Amino acid sequence: MAKFIWLLLALVVVTQGLSLKKGKAQNKKVGKAATKNLTKPKSLSWPNKFKIQAKRMSLTDNVIEDYSIWVTPTKSRVDYNNGYVKSLAVGKDDDFPYGVKFEIHPEATLEQDVETVCNVLEGKWYRRVKPENILPEASDFEAELEETMNDQDCTKFVNNFKDENTDTRSSLWAYWDTTDRNWVPVRYELLEFNSWLGSKDKHEIWDFYDYEKAFSQKGVFAVDDYNCFEESAKTHDMDSEGVTTRLLFVDADNDEHVEQVFKSFIKTHNRKYSDYNERAMRKSLFKKSMREVIQTNRQNKGYKLVINKFADKTPEEMEKYMGLRRRPEGKVGTVPFPYDDKKLQEASEEVPEEYDLRLLGLVSDVKNQEDCGSCWTFGTTAAVEGALARTNGGKLMALSNQAIVDCAWAFGAGGCDGGTDNAAYEWMMEYGIPTVAEYGPYNNKDGECHIKNMTETFKIRGYTDVTPLSIGALKVALVNHGPLSVSVHVTRSFSKYSSGIFYDTQCNQLHLNHEVTLVGYGERDGDTFWILKNSWGPQWGIGGYMYISAKDNVCGVATEPTYVVF
Repeated sequence: MAKFIWLLLALVVVTQGLSLKKGKAQNKKVGKAATKNLTKPKSLSWPNKFKIQAKRMSLTDNVIEDYSIWVTPTKSRVDYNNGYVKSLAVGKDDDFPYGVKFEIHPEATLEQDVETVCNVLEGKWYRRVKPENILPEASDFEAELEETMNDQDCTKFVNNFKDENTDTRSSLWAYWDTTDRNWVPVRYELLEFNSWLGSKDKHEIWDFYDYEKAFSQKGVFAVDDYNCFEESAKTHDMDSEGVTTRLLFVDADNDEHVEQVFKSFIKTHNRKYSDYNERAMRKSLFKKSMREVIQTNRQNKGYKLVINKFADKTPEEMEKYMGLRRRPEGKVGTVPFPYDDKKLQEASEEVPEEYDLRLLGLVSDVKNQEDCGSCWTFGTTAAVEGALARTNGGKLMALSNQAIVDCAWAFGAGGCDGGTDNAAYEWMMEYGIPTVAEYGPYNNKDGECHIKNMTETFKIRGYTDVTPLSIGALKVALVNHGPLSVSVHVTRSFSKYSSGIFYDTQCNQLHLNHEVTLVGYGERDGDTFWILKNSWGPQWGIGGYMYISAKDNVCGVATEPTYVVF
């Protein structure tokens, strides 16, 4: 009996030992699994639902932009410029089977009251609306190294891509959230080089913060407060020309979106490219313009840019749409400005707060110099037309730009290759300027001079340089002697101006490359703005005109103003 008890006890001990050993093995296995679950994956991915904020700094475009974004598997909302502009995308809806997008932004009325406008973009079966995401495509990146970024231990991921058009280098820093079990972005840096032009087109840094995976959707995706379904709302087809002017709908870094708008641009402006390579080069330029327009218009700067006929032009080609050369050193107006400081002060007190020579019949129709660098003839001719009308009882006559292009070579001009205002003025002092009716229309090309065959020309006595850098002097000169010919610096933004009061910190008041006509001025919030008549046709700007701030002599309007004396 005792022997049996001992055998039973031994069996129990062995059994317990095996159980303990098995338990330890199972616990070890579970521990390994738990450790494995806590280990961050090597591949990058984003959760299908999250909320995050971001600050984008463009080092190439000098833009700083704030974003807030909410994303779910079927919806997204992106707030730009502290929420002034909102973009909501719904992948599928009972009323919109192919999705719908709402773009909400403020617009100023003629009386400068602000209204909130909602644009509705319906998807099509062949182009469905999908939720947006400001984060880059995660699958394109590969882990490179561990690195600290913005005081956070991160993994640095890289994605470099190069083809015949662009060389793109991207870096993204993210950390693994062990609680939510997903990657959280910290910083994204993008460098994009244009292989065609040999230039750096894009350098951006994005910093991300305030990440939340679990957020309440209550009110986030509602559009009821913005009258998006009222009759006043604007509905757009994704294939319509309107997409080129409603660019807040699209993503300049999404090639499908860029291609869509580019095709609309080609159709609108009747572009014919010689081959695939030229098309690729033009599309690269267009993409840069498209990005610039979108970024500027989201900033609510008080003016708007638009995709126009210059969107696919190289810097060298843009020179043909300008053409101003700098005056030879020592060249000054032939008639002194007739106001000393005392007279100028007295005259400044008499000028009205707002003034527009167009209302007095002293400004002719907007012209189009096209791709002949003849702006220097249009600015000066407009000044002569107004001055002549002041002397002949208000009779406004169209004077010939083509005559100056053809004939002013000996005075230092170069026809369609550019010229100076003093060359045009000095030629008119010697020979006078004929009318368009007698000399013939503008040809957008150099032609043979036939000024000697004219029966009548209008000689000017001289031209006057207005005191530079003086708002008061410019107003007095405009009211008493205008229109004025003024030189400006055309930047990329300047060329794409659409509306509002333009102010561009990239303008250089000494790097003057284009001649326009000052025809008026106004005031907004106590600040003066100038009204400029351009020579790029009535489709550019506000019917061919630009409103530009007088602050800081932006773009050099007050650097070299002149008027004509008969």
